[in-house]
Amino acid sequence: MTRWMVGAMCLLAGVSLSLAAHAAEPYEALSVIRVEAKPAPDFSLLSVDGRKVSLSNYSGKVVLLGFFQTF
Repeated sequence: MTRWMVGAMCLLAGVSLSLAAHAAEPYEALSVIRVEAKPAPDFSLLSVDGRKVSLSNYSGKVVLLGFFQTF
């Protein structure tokens, strides 16, 4: 990602936070991030050591999924 893209995203985040601070109702300006809570679909992947790992194996635990892109 180029520096100007990072700068633009920081500026956008700052404007969003500024709008949220001046909103009459908390989170009114950020209402687009409200999502309906529903369970994630189950899926399976192979771990780095070749074992099959399913999302359902971690039921009730916090799971962090990382998505990235390479060029």
